[in-house]
Amino acid sequence: MSFYQELNDLKLDLSEYGEEPLTEGERQRWNKRVLRKLPRRRAGSRARIRLGIAAAAVAAVLTLGLAMPFGQATLARIPFVAGLIERYMNGENPPDYSPYKTAVGETAENAFGKLTLNEVLVEADRLLIGSTFEPAPGVRFNYRTHLTPRVLVNGEDLQLTRGSQSVKESDGRYTIYGDVQFRDLPGEGPLKLRIAYDTLSTPSHKTIAIEEPWVFEVEVSTDSIARDTRTIELNRTIELENGERVTLLRAIVSPVSTLVSFDATKASDSIGFKLVSAGGEEIPYREAHVFDEGDELSYVRFGPIDAEAKKYSLVPIRTLERDKAIGPAVPVEPVKPAAPLEFGKPLEPNEAIG
Repeated sequence: MSFYQELNDLKLDLSEYGEEPLTEGERQRWNKRVLRKLPRRRAGSRARIRLGIAAAAVAAVLTLGLAMPFGQATLARIPFVAGLIERYMNGENPPDYSPYKTAVGETAENAFGKLTLNEVLVEADRLLIGSTFEPAPGVRFNYRTHLTPRVLVNGEDLQLTRGSQSVKESDGRYTIYGDVQFRDLPGEGPLKLRIAYDTLSTPSHKTIAIEEPWVFEVEVSTDSIARDTRTIELNRTIELENGERVTLLRAIVSPVSTLVSFDATKASDSIGFKLVSAGGEEIPYREAHVFDEGDELSYVRFGPIDAEAKKYSLVPIRTLERDKAIGPAVPVEPVKPAAPLEFGKPLEPNEAIG
C-alpha cells in the first residue's frame, strides 16, 4: 500500500474543530490574498507585507470550561525538549542549531496550565523560541490558540513584530513556537531577556490579560552565532523594467537564515526578490516586509547559504510572478576577508548611496 493510500484510510477525530466564523484579522488576511490576485492600482499608501512561514496562518482561541481563581505562577526546572526550533524552521529536514541555541528547561505554572521554556536562539535581528504548553484540567486549548511572547532585552522594549504558532503533540501537550523581531540589538555582552506570556486572544478578536503570566528570565550569549555570521555589503541600485529603482543594501548570512535589506521607496509594494545559486538552485523564501514610503527599510529573508563556497544572485521579481525577472540580477559576493557580523549594527543605507 502506498503512502497516499494510507493517508486516504486514516481516520481523524475532528470533533474539536468546530465551524467558527473568521476573526477580523483572518478576514483582512484573506482580503489581502484576493486583492493581490487582482490587477494593482497605485494608491500612494504605505504598504507593509508580512509573509511568514507558520506565523501567517495562526489565529487564536481559548475557552475555559470552568471558572478558576488565579494563583501565583510558580517556576520549576524540567528536562528541556530538544529540536523544537529546528522543526519550526524546517520540518522535513531539520538542521542542527545546537551550537547556537540556549537550553533553558524552565517551567512556569498558573491557572491556565504549565508552560515550559525549552530553548531560545538569537539571530542578528530576531529571537526564536521553543516552548511546551500543558493545559490545566478544564482549559480547552487547540492549534488555533494564539500565545505570543512579549520580550524585553536588557530591560528595553526593542520589539518590531511578534508571531507564534501552536502545534499539538501526541501526548496532548502543545509546542509553542515564537518569533520576535527587534531593532538594533545591543552589540556587547550577553543579552538579558525577559520573556513574558501575558495575553491570550479569542476568535472574536478579544485579548485576555493573564493576571499571573508565565515569565522567564534568560541570559543569552550571541558569541557563537556571531562568529559564523557574515555581513555582505551590496550597495547596488538597480533600475527595473518599468523605470522604478531599488537599492540593495546588505545581506546578513547566518547559519539559520539570509537576511537582505533594501530601499524600496522608489518602487511599488509588489517588488520582491528571489535568491538563486549559480547552478540555478532557488533558496527557500521565508518572509518579507516591503515599505514603499517613509524611512523604514524593506527586507526579505531566505534560508541559509554558504556564500564562501558558492556564488549567489538576488533576482528582482513581482510577488505574483516569481518566474519572471524584472531587472538585473545582483551578485551576493563576500569581500575577502568577509566582515564578521556586528550585533547591534543598524540596517541603514550607506551614506554614499543617499
